[in-house]
Amino acid sequence: MNKVLIESIQASDGRYLSDIELRPLAQFVASYETRFTTYAVLKEKSETLVLGSLRRLMQTSHRKVITEHGSKCQRDMLYTLQCIAQAIILDDSQGFIEEYVLWMQNITRALHKESSAIDAYRALQQEVSATFPAEGSLLINNHLDKLIDAFSRGL
Repeated sequence: MNKVLIESIQASDGRYLSDIELRPLAQFVASYETRFTTYAVLKEKSETLVLGSLRRLMQTSHRKVITEHGSKCQRDMLYTLQCIAQAIILDDSQGFIEEYVLWMQNITRALHKESSAIDAYRALQQEVSATFPAEGSLLINNHLDKLIDAFSRGL
């Protein structure tokens, strides 16, 4: 579950939670079906989404990068989608930023690959938008936006 809810429960110290403290639980429950469906479809289609993104990149100025490092790009993008799926099912966007985005930002900057990474994840967003219903696409692409922002501006 998300960190806000866990922190509220831990801070309750033997008392009942207030209505305000219970709001994250209500939101967690209300969004569960959408998050679960998005998670399941993402699990099923992640490889297809990544391969479609890489095909899109082959038609751009990043063709050489994909030719040389396509398998690493594929691995990284699949791992990104796994981390997004976990963040979605747990309803934990902040954990995604703290545990994944900052790490990926540092690696990408060290390798001076921000531009190709931004284009790769934008291509992935296009694949997601073409594949998922609006709610699922929004959930996934919001996470990808955070990653793209970290590559372009930093956190």
